[in-house]
Amino acid sequence: MNKRLGLRRRLMLLVLLAMAYPIHSHGVDMLGWFKKKEVFLSSEVNGVITKNGSPVANLAVTRSLMYIDGKDRIDVAITDSEGHFYFPRKTIRSSIPNRLFSEDHVSQQITIEPEGELLPLWVANHVGITEIPEFSEKLSLITCDVVDAQVDFGFKNNNNPHLDHMASSICRWQADYKPIWLYDGENEYRVNNYDLSDLTKRK
Repeated sequence: MNKRLGLRRRLMLLVLLAMAYPIHSHGVDMLGWFKKKEVFLSSEVNGVITKNGSPVANLAVTRSLMYIDGKDRIDVAITDSEGHFYFPRKTIRSSIPNRLFSEDHVSQQITIEPEGELLPLWVANHVGITEIPEFSEKLSLITCDVVDAQVDFGFKNNNNPHLDHMASSICRWQADYKPIWLYDGENEYRVNNYDLSDLTKRK
């Protein structure tokens, strides 16, 4: 009986050691799992909305930010007489980044709904818990005309020059903007050579 009990204890010890090894090898303090870190959700946003070049006033703009905790954090801004809107920088505190194998990302969506049609001003997946300067640069000034079509586009990734960041929007940027797909509501078009005037309809 004592031998069997001793064997059981040794097996339990081996299991505990096996569980502790990856924690120790990753330099994680078990108590640290409950400590909270700052998680970056979005930089400040400055935008202007027009219709055929004329400012659109009193239009509700919705920003939805969802971290991997599944909570949808929603802010609403109203365009002024010049069509301008603004959202402040947004962060939260969470213990999730301390968990092993946590794949941190934030779903960012900024939308409007003029005349009942939902239009994306910015839809992107922000990877990690720290600010990505390329995202912040894009959001520092976005100009959007409600008559323009939605475009999936790439922009520079300073950490990996061979893999662009991706986003989708009806807005347009003068620099660091590589349109790839265009949607007109019914059809989808491949943008050739990043030229919005050179399109190939997807069959």
